[in-house]
Amino acid sequence: MAAADIKEAEIKPASEHTRMRLLDAAREVFSQQGFQGATIREICRRADANVAAVNYHFGSKDGLLAEALNFAPLAALQQASVKSTECPPIRLRLFVRDFMLMLLDEKNASSPCRIMARELADPTPALDQIVSEAIAPLHEFLGNLVREIIGKNVAEAELRRCVHSILGQCLFYRHSHPVLQRLHPKLRYDHKEINAISDHIAEFSLAAIKHLEKSSRR
Repeated sequence: MAAADIKEAEIKPASEHTRMRLLDAAREVFSQQGFQGATIREICRRADANVAAVNYHFGSKDGLLAEALNFAPLAALQQASVKSTECPPIRLRLFVRDFMLMLLDEKNASSPCRIMARELADPTPALDQIVSEAIAPLHEFLGNLVREIIGKNVAEAELRRCVHSILGQCLFYRHSHPVLQRLHPKLRYDHKEINAISDHIAEFSLAAIKHLEKSSRR
């Protein structure tokens, strides 16, 4: 192997490592501070990278956000539910639990899901991309799942409100965490608490859906 080829092979892994550090740092900063509040300087500080590295690897802050928003795990969660042989109410329970783990689990939370939650509370120009890549497919998935539970007679407006209610309950615990911690200082989002919250949301939602199901049969 020529000396130039050896040098290029050494540079490429180092460059890729820097790129991955920038993505990890960006997801963390975007989820904590939002797109507007996040700065290139802070992202590079956490990634231990030169400020010019963002332009080199991603072209701009917008380009960095575009690559940081990887909603593949959320899409995979929906696909797994669609392919599951469990009954629709069980599938809803399982989805709510896994979605809440993505939003709340401090050790294994999904940064793109947290960025999505942040954008819903404080929209930025990134919202259009998040809606098209994550929120719209999520709403469609939940709408189909709720329709399986209620039946085909449910009105579109009612179905839409069911989806909004389920997601609203989930996102409340993400957005309101600072307030809830002040109201309940001992509150911690460990797995036990997240499972308890998930069970409550599922039970509450299924009870309402069951009532709508009875109404739709009249």
